[in-house]
Amino acid sequence: MNEDLAFISKNRQLGALIDTNLLLVYIVGKFDKSCLSRFHHTKQYVQDFPLIEKLVEYFARIYTTPNVLTEISNLSKDLGVNFFDVLQRVVQVLDEQYCASSDAVSNGEFRRLGLTDSGLLNVAKNHLVVTTDFNLYQTLRSKKIDAVNFSHLRSFADRF
Repeated sequence: MNEDLAFISKNRQLGALIDTNLLLVYIVGKFDKSCLSRFHHTKQYVQDFPLIEKLVEYFARIYTTPNVLTEISNLSKDLGVNFFDVLQRVVQVLDEQYCASSDAVSNGEFRRLGLTDSGLLNVAKNHLVVTTDFNLYQTLRSKKIDAVNFSHLRSFADRF
């Protein structure tokens, strides 16, 4: 079995921490699939939405952080109030994990990864991380933390 699929299977009941870009695509797609191709932050993932949707809904729990949600909110502010109704509903069912910014910036990877990803790295020790960010993925795997690079899943879309 592919390592990525093994991580996904192993963590199905435990849940997964979904990174900003993927969670943004999921929420925008739930709001209005036609926005995916018009919204510059999601248009590169239009074809991936069905897989992202299946992936998010596959896990018993979805984890996030305040920093990820802040990025999603800031990136999507031009989508209007109806989008924020959908965002509100999604946020209410996510399991939010907190990492103090002072802890994130104390992480040795902060200068390279930035605040959001350093925070993810700090809370990821207990969760599978699914990301499109190669630097974050590589850092997590080098620290023996379960992580999946979404790009590796495209060829397995039919398995979900």
